[in-house]
Amino acid sequence: MLSAPAAARPPREPGTVSVVVTVLNDPRVERTLRSLLEQRRPPTEILVDDGGGGEGVRRIAERLAAEDPRVIHLDAPGNIPESRNLALQKARGEFVAFLDADEVAPPGWLEALLAPFVDRSIGFTGGPTPALPGSARTIGARFYDGYLRRFYDVEARAHVHALPMGNSAWRAEVFDRVGLLDTSLYRKAASEDQEVALRALAAGYRGVYVPEAWVGHDFSDLSTRSLLRKQRIYAEGGYVVWRRAKSTYEASPARLAPYLLGPALLVLGAVFVIFPPLRLAGELAALGGVLVLSGLALGLTASGIRLDRKYPGLRWRVLEIPRRWATVWGAFQGWRHHGWSGRTPADRR
Repeated sequence: MLSAPAAARPPREPGTVSVVVTVLNDPRVERTLRSLLEQRRPPTEILVDDGGGGEGVRRIAERLAAEDPRVIHLDAPGNIPESRNLALQKARGEFVAFLDADEVAPPGWLEALLAPFVDRSIGFTGGPTPALPGSARTIGARFYDGYLRRFYDVEARAHVHALPMGNSAWRAEVFDRVGLLDTSLYRKAASEDQEVALRALAAGYRGVYVPEAWVGHDFSDLSTRSLLRKQRIYAEGGYVVWRRAKSTYEASPARLAPYLLGPALLVLGAVFVIFPPLRLAGELAALGGVLVLSGLALGLTASGIRLDRKYPGLRWRVLEIPRRWATVWGAFQGWRHHGWSGRTPADRR
């Protein structure tokens, strides 16, 4: 169910900023917190948004809090939007910035991310998340790094609602006005950042992509398999947002169609060859499917090698084929769980 708007709060002190670090049993959070303590624009408070999974994160937060009381451990069990909603109700800043536990912010990050808010119409900002040097160790991680670099440069720049919440900043009043994060999009949570950004834009706020506000993203635990799983999860939540808000940015039906034609021909061919009168048609359809997929793979590889000069990692762009298949599977799961409207009976209450 969509979370209700945050309760009215006393006026916040102008210029104060709360940084929320989302974490689930990840010791890398210490590196993230230390990077926040070294910001040129000091945060007013740093909320360690602990989703649970053990006492390790608490111990790290308490040790750093002894060094700097701005670090505050927050018990926030639940999935990502549930945990972030708890943090939003605790945050005291006029602005709220978000980082994930596998990200590291350079000293000028917060300063750059907050700079556009001199314009009162700006409701949220976001920056890119390139791989930390040396952390993209698998082919899947290298491809994803190149994909994300291009995504921010092309997609997020043009469609600001696509900016992920991990590496973003918001006027706290946005959540007071439009409500907290939607926890009903996907049972494990995905695309809630896109959905609340759409609500903010509909309310008259503007979003800004800030390329200078980059953070390093640790991809050391990312494999091709985990990348495809991540994409499936994003796609299920993205499908629900698409059906509810009628808005998408990248995975539109038209963009997915070329990736589905080859498999569709192969399936059709496999069915036809069962029946002797249709065997020749089936063999031709299967051949057509192989040719379509081969041509798509060659085209993606060629374009990826060309784009690799600007977006290192896209030489492995052929992985776009299984990534798009994962998108379709995730969208199918979204339809299966939420229907064509994107809303189950419980969501409509």
